[in-house]
Amino acid sequence: MGQESYPHAGMVLIGVIIYMLGMLAIGWWSSRQIKSSTDFIVAGRRLSLFLTTGTLFATWFCAGTLMGGTAQAYLFGNQGVIFDPWGAALCLVLTGLFFARLMRRGGYLTVVDFFDLRYGKSMGLLSSIVLVVAEIGWVGAQLVAFGTILQIFTGLPLWAGIVISCAVLIIYTTMGGMWSVTLTDVVQMFILIAGVVIMLPVAVSRIGGWEYLFAHAGNWAELPSFAMAPTAGEGYLGYFGVPGWFYYIGAWMAIGFGSIPAQDLMQRVLSAKNEKVAAYSSYLSGILYLVIGMIPVILGIAMFEINANLTIAETEMILPWLAINFLPPVLTVVFVAALVAALMSSSDSALLAASSVIGCNGVKYIRPGASQETTLKVTRLCIPLIAVFSLLLALYFETIYMLVVIAWSVILVGLFAPYAAGYFWKKCNQCGAIAALVGGFFSWVAFSWYYYFAETAGANIGIIEEGAVYTEWAIWDAVYIGSVPAFVISIALMVIVSLLTRKVDAAKPLTDMDGNPLKLVNWGGWGFKKPIAG
Repeated sequence: MGQESYPHAGMVLIGVIIYMLGMLAIGWWSSRQIKSSTDFIVAGRRLSLFLTTGTLFATWFCAGTLMGGTAQAYLFGNQGVIFDPWGAALCLVLTGLFFARLMRRGGYLTVVDFFDLRYGKSMGLLSSIVLVVAEIGWVGAQLVAFGTILQIFTGLPLWAGIVISCAVLIIYTTMGGMWSVTLTDVVQMFILIAGVVIMLPVAVSRIGGWEYLFAHAGNWAELPSFAMAPTAGEGYLGYFGVPGWFYYIGAWMAIGFGSIPAQDLMQRVLSAKNEKVAAYSSYLSGILYLVIGMIPVILGIAMFEINANLTIAETEMILPWLAINFLPPVLTVVFVAALVAALMSSSDSALLAASSVIGCNGVKYIRPGASQETTLKVTRLCIPLIAVFSLLLALYFETIYMLVVIAWSVILVGLFAPYAAGYFWKKCNQCGAIAALVGGFFSWVAFSWYYYFAETAGANIGIIEEGAVYTEWAIWDAVYIGSVPAFVISIALMVIVSLLTRKVDAAKPLTDMDGNPLKLVNWGGWGFKKPIAG
């Protein structure tokens, strides 16, 4: 964008250091509250509505929402952000409506506990692998974004910013677990909201106000800027017919459905003090998420009016550019802190989620009688190990938005069908669940390659270089389009295989953590009935 090094880099660096020290202080205080693995993994199951809402919102509001969402809005308008924030807000609402009460009622420590008890050890182990891999990809994406922010505002090399953020994450997450993550998330929520709210009126005023924005809003792809669905003559992001509708549906489902069985989401549901808090916090965080999440969208659309000549690579730097050029130094420090808060709040959650799955479930596959002390030790040990894997991933790929895409698509095509069926269909069994996971994944890979050669490669010629395929966009378009038929195949395999194997693989009953039948009453989150205790 033609910007030089930021002249007030020292002030920003001091602000970031103060922020980091504050997070470490919270981690140290939180460590004094940890007495058992339950305290560490689900905060002793005593989070209030305020705390649960805060940690849900902050966890979901990540680099993809801020920097990636702004870039997608600049390029494609509202159609480009159906994935996030629209799909992500849908995920939170659906969780509250269908799953939060039952998950909290079950008294599980992890999502894998559910798969293990409902289907068996094999499905539990496979789900562990999928969830850990997805969370590692999520952490890696946030670390890249953090390094990018420090590079822009302080001049630090990208690798140095990634390493610094990783080290701070390891320290405060290891010390306080879910207590530390929750308290830091709530602080980060307020900083994040303050940062984006500061930027919004400044950017809009630069282009002539709200009336001008809505009257003249444009985008790089020349699509209707505020369209919610495929449009006549434009399709969805340039695709028409079946591929276009698959892409649109896949955009809603990638996070909207794919994140529901994720450990970082359900870890917060399980930390709520009761099932009513679990459900209502999902609704509140979903509403808050959509309201605040639309601010980066508006900023991206406004940026197109300010400068319509950005390269695709430059679009992910829109927010830093706006801060550097339009905000006074003091407010820039606040805005940078907001960016950092968004990244850290998602990173610590995913880091703890992956470590909890390994520490709580992985250990029990090797030592079935492992004590709470052993579980706690292994979970804490896994935090730096998972962080290092994520660090290597971040240093290798050095990209932001697309690392997130692959993570949640894997869960969508592999785990959602077994997760939903496990609650609401008594006849589903382990053979059906494994078939849904494996078949959904491999059919997704196959469909992605098919659509790459049949549709998306040809649709992305000349984006960067005349006559050349822009491979990155072509691949990720195919990944989204291919996820829809793969999702359908996963559901079909769940049903068909469960029915064909019911005599050799009897369906297990739905039980809570103590082995008691889980009551399927008052599971809908809209109700105001008194919640079942627990």
